[in-house]
Amino acid sequence: MTVTTPPVAHWADVLTLRDEVRQTEGSVGELQMSLAKAVYQTVPVPYADCGYYTDITQPTPKLVGFLGRVARRLGVSNLDAQACFHLDQGMGGGKSHALVGIWHMISRPDAFFASELGLAVSSEAGAGQHAVDLSRVLPVILTCDGMSPGKTDPRFGPATDLFGRFLWLLFADSPNRMERYQHYSGLGANKATLQAAFAEVGRPVLVLIDELMDYAMALTDESAIGGMPGEQAFLNALTDAVDDQAGVALVIVMIRSEEDQSGYHPAAVAFRDYLSPRLQRNGETVTVTEPSDFAQIIRRRLFTQTNTDDAAVSIASAFTAAGHQGAWRDQVYTPLGSKRTLAGLSERVAETYPFHPDLFALVSKEWTVVQAFQRVRSTVSIFARTALFWSDEHEAGRWAPTLIGVGDIPLHTSALEALLSSGVLAGNDRAIQGYRAVATTDIVNTGAGGGTAFVLDVALKANGVDAGQPGPALRMGTACLAYSLVPRPRAVRGATKAELLAAVAGPGVEYSAAEEVFNALVASPAEGGLGALERSRQGRGVERFYLSIKQTLNMYHANALSMVSGEESVDMVWVRAQALAEKHSFTALHKLARPEHEASAAAAFAGLDSQQTRLVVLDPRRWTLLNGRDQATRADINVAYGISAGLPSTFAASMVMAVATTQRRDRAKAFARDYLAWNQVVAQLAEDSEELGAARERRDQAGRKLDEAVAWAFQHYAFVLRTDNGLAVQYKTLPEPQTSLSGRHVWAALVADGRAVQANQLSAEYVAQLITSGQYGRDLTPKELFAHPYSDPTWPLIQTDEEMRLALFKLATSDEWMLADSDGVEIRPATAAQIQSATLQQQLRPRLLLAPPEQRNGEEADAANGRAASAVAPERISECGSPAPGSPPVTVPVQAGRVNEPSFETTVISIPLSSVTDPAKREQVWHLLREVASLVDPAKSSQNDLQMVGLQITISAATGETQGMLGKASQVPGSSSRTEQDDL
Repeated sequence: MTVTTPPVAHWADVLTLRDEVRQTEGSVGELQMSLAKAVYQTVPVPYADCGYYTDITQPTPKLVGFLGRVARRLGVSNLDAQACFHLDQGMGGGKSHALVGIWHMISRPDAFFASELGLAVSSEAGAGQHAVDLSRVLPVILTCDGMSPGKTDPRFGPATDLFGRFLWLLFADSPNRMERYQHYSGLGANKATLQAAFAEVGRPVLVLIDELMDYAMALTDESAIGGMPGEQAFLNALTDAVDDQAGVALVIVMIRSEEDQSGYHPAAVAFRDYLSPRLQRNGETVTVTEPSDFAQIIRRRLFTQTNTDDAAVSIASAFTAAGHQGAWRDQVYTPLGSKRTLAGLSERVAETYPFHPDLFALVSKEWTVVQAFQRVRSTVSIFARTALFWSDEHEAGRWAPTLIGVGDIPLHTSALEALLSSGVLAGNDRAIQGYRAVATTDIVNTGAGGGTAFVLDVALKANGVDAGQPGPALRMGTACLAYSLVPRPRAVRGATKAELLAAVAGPGVEYSAAEEVFNALVASPAEGGLGALERSRQGRGVERFYLSIKQTLNMYHANALSMVSGEESVDMVWVRAQALAEKHSFTALHKLARPEHEASAAAAFAGLDSQQTRLVVLDPRRWTLLNGRDQATRADINVAYGISAGLPSTFAASMVMAVATTQRRDRAKAFARDYLAWNQVVAQLAEDSEELGAARERRDQAGRKLDEAVAWAFQHYAFVLRTDNGLAVQYKTLPEPQTSLSGRHVWAALVADGRAVQANQLSAEYVAQLITSGQYGRDLTPKELFAHPYSDPTWPLIQTDEEMRLALFKLATSDEWMLADSDGVEIRPATAAQIQSATLQQQLRPRLLLAPPEQRNGEEADAANGRAASAVAPERISECGSPAPGSPPVTVPVQAGRVNEPSFETTVISIPLSSVTDPAKREQVWHLLREVASLVDPAKSSQNDLQMVGLQITISAATGETQGMLGKASQVPGSSSRTEQDDL
């Protein structure tokens, strides 16, 4: 029994299609606006008329905000407003539409500001009760897609480059235009010249540079590439000059390479990479549309302005009421998910009327993921033909859907070609041909009259199946095709049963009849079902139905590539970096992800400080080095190490950072995109597919290449050193094929740099030298000594505290050093384990030696030896004269002072002038000089009885490298020095 519902107004009676939609049979004529056509009137276009433009333009928040900020800069006096604007969206993102709006705003301000759009812009520009006057704005419009570098053009007089063309237009109203042009041309394209030119004009100036990357590509030609540095210099100077010049605005359209399917020459990419940071420094990147505006933009472009609120509410209420009938709620709307329930249907219909929310969701959220699909332009082309077809059907008294849904694209009309050529298939010719064949064979023939779904409708009607509409199988099959065109979220393909049923749902539709249509459609081809229909199920997920064109793996891969975004790719680089990172010789490994929200360096690095050797792997989505864009990374690292203010760092010396190279990160990103695409291909193939094994093999191969690229990207490591000017971060590069994700590779490099020691290679003598050369001015406690490798960048990193414990044990039991308690009594540890790492009650100090017994008087020697012997408990001494194993440290009173006067000797060492290019020979000489430095160390004046010293140093080195040594020598009284040219 059919459910009866109150009659509601049909959308075709509420809305009126624009004349251009009907006159062009749904093609809508000039969908892509051109600034050059609007400005120079090279061909007649309807949007060159301000009234037409404002009538078809929806005043969306972003567009109004952008036009308002430009108007405020140009039309409000004595107000510091944004000067530079960069539009970088891909094709179909609304850039040209916005530029034409700017042109109308400054060339016909009265007409523009009288429109709905103009009133919104005026309100935005005049916020704060400011008067906006654009009547005196001088336009300098450079449409770069219509220029040739190095060639003259009647529009720009004698000029052949951007600077010259800019000057020619700037002085267009000057009576001595050529003279002013020549004057400023002679001054050169610099900031001062541009500021002087702006000042001379004395009017608000709009500089609008459209399609700059087209010009950059033209510059890569062999005949023109020599002019690229000059063009870059002009644009750099222009961004600075405009920012500093009141009443001057600059708008540049420079598309990102990843948003342009045609790709760019490397020199053009370098051109964009040079200019982008300068635009960011002096301005802002602007978008003029967002997904929430999509439905309103499409509706306004196709239909004349009409209030649709009441009609939308009525039809939404009818759909909601029908959805609660029978099994529709439980079998369709509930399985569709939380975002497509009946509860929110009214709000969704109000946003998308006269189109069904499911159709808009599919197009705006899934099809637009394909980079070649242009959000507005492609959708207008499809929707215009669809709306025109159903409007004509309604006017002819035939059935038409009350909301245009996923299954309502009339595939037997030109709408099919509009769909296939929209970019949704990423320009894949074989896929386009395949889906064209599937549509005409399995759904409906061109011109109607045939096709599997069409024939099914005839059979179903003959069998008495009444789904409340003339072609339910045709609508359901069309929906299946629409859901099959691109991989859907989570890499699934096709539609669920609930989605296909929803394509025919509505007031007056019985669920049982709709289910019969569904069962007939998905039956085997032998039973009359769709021949190209395939089924898939992931794990325990719901079964899905899609139309297959039997693509090769490469075709699947090409489609999948178009679905993988740059953000997903760089996310995968970070995922693999975390998986590959290993600490090896380091105590701890930290994988520092970028904060979810933009956070300060102090917040990002908080919690890393600890008395451990740490290898910190930095997320390449925020931190990379080189490529001219690493200032922010270096600034953050300075904060992390406590060099810049913001974050206290007690143990910065023991933190080493692994950092990726910007360019190599981008290369890894490309491999990640390839891997993710193959992952999608594997997910799309059924388990019994003959190609699944090959797809998995290629995915795994892409994964291996990705891991190699990620490891290769992490080329750098950073640590802190103390220099003459204080703490400084040292950035080092690992040789191929090493990676800073490997703690083993990094530690070995630190050892080679003298910044760390190999395991168990920390010598007691090295520690003694570090203590004596540190000029601490006091004896150090074990706690301080154990902390130094982690907190003092002059000390080497060690792998374990046991290495320091063993070195201190050797010193404490040596003839030169000892451990003493707070009373000065010596503590003799029996084993290294008895060195207490956390104690502050002991000090390591140089040992004060007694004179040999034979130099003393007999009685004095006996007394001294007796006192020393009595200080050691006999029961604590083993047979060999050392403390018994496991015994606690033995305390021995320290003998103060020397017993006898010392004797002196003179030591003379002579090394003939010889080569030190051999690293081993250089090391030997270094050890000797270090020992000399230790002897004359002022901190040891109470320990070493050094009386006189004389030095003669002869060094043959590159010119200028001994200046520091000569400076030090001049400060020593009585010294002399000379430098001669060497024939070496």
